[in-house]
Amino acid sequence: MCKTVPYIQGVSVAASVYSLVAVSLDRFLAIWWPLKCQITKKRAKSIIMFIWFVALTTTIPWALYFDLVIIFSDMPSVQLCIEVWPEPANGSLYFLTANLLFCYIFPMILISMCYVLIFIKVWKRDIPTDTKDAQMKNMQQKSKVKVIKMLVAVVILFVISWLPLYAIFARIKLGGEIEPWEDDILSIATPVAQWLGASNSCINPILYAFFNKKYRKGFVAIIKSRKCCGRLRYYETVAMMSSSTSTRKSSHFYNNNSSTKKIPPVHDFAVSYIYNNTGV
Repeated sequence: MCKTVPYIQGVSVAASVYSLVAVSLDRFLAIWWPLKCQITKKRAKSIIMFIWFVALTTTIPWALYFDLVIIFSDMPSVQLCIEVWPEPANGSLYFLTANLLFCYIFPMILISMCYVLIFIKVWKRDIPTDTKDAQMKNMQQKSKVKVIKMLVAVVILFVISWLPLYAIFARIKLGGEIEPWEDDILSIATPVAQWLGASNSCINPILYAFFNKKYRKGFVAIIKSRKCCGRLRYYETVAMMSSSTSTRKSSHFYNNNSSTKKIPPVHDFAVSYIYNNTGV
């Protein structure tokens, strides 16, 4: 168990973080190139398999170098499960690369960049409308503000959720010998920081529900439904039919009014869909 539990924890953390990065990249591509970069079912499966493959392989050292160690020589029955590297410098290097860089700093940079670019795209685009009255402009502005608030909240929560844990690990790995008073604090702070980091995986759905009414309705429908999968397929079918009808109507309108109306580019409709359906 000493080797298994840390390894499973490391795999779970890595897979969770890489999944957040994949979701951010998917949103970025869907907004900037909605037709060129579509995620099919087959491609989604490949991405998921790749995420888990990377998570399983990069955390193998945790399964190799965690071991039970006798803490007190006069109490050999008392053992502690800790990392024991043949060369301590290799353990520090592994922490810097596999943990700190690839599970926190690089994901934070990628997620931030994706959402900054999403912000730029959303803020510059106007939702295609037939009328440009003040009320519609006001609604568009409110939608943009909601999108920006949620994007900022996602990034900030990711940074805050994982920062305490990596700060603690950095102190343990790179800060030299731990003082007795630090040991007392770390024994309490480490489990709390681990819980806070793991909670980031379940914060995002709550965040989406807070900012978007359609997410809240979807969650309620899932909770009320006994056969959630069948119910969701039904909703998805209705949504697709509604979207198809709306698209045909829009096409008919623009075709019949081509002399006075200019058809907005496809990516404008993509941004409009984001406002109206996802809130992201």
